[in-house]
Amino acid sequence: MKKFKICLTLSLSWIVLVGYLVWANGLLARGTKDFRWDEWIWFGLIPAIVPYIFYYIWKPEVIKDFLNQNKQ
Repeated sequence: MKKFKICLTLSLSWIVLVGYLVWANGLLARGTKDFRWDEWIWFGLIPAIVPYIFYYIWKPEVIKDFLNQNKQ
């Protein structure tokens, strides 16, 4: 359980950090000052989610055991 919380905390921290960097980069850019959602998705969200997808593909019984443990 502790390893899961650490990984989830790191992933959420990564998403927030990249979101901040994309926002700051947008403010410093010439022209439009919009938040660049495509950069945030490709550099923040995808790298944070892909390890969980691969882990689920290769170790599905661990995820099932974790979900069943919380139901009991």
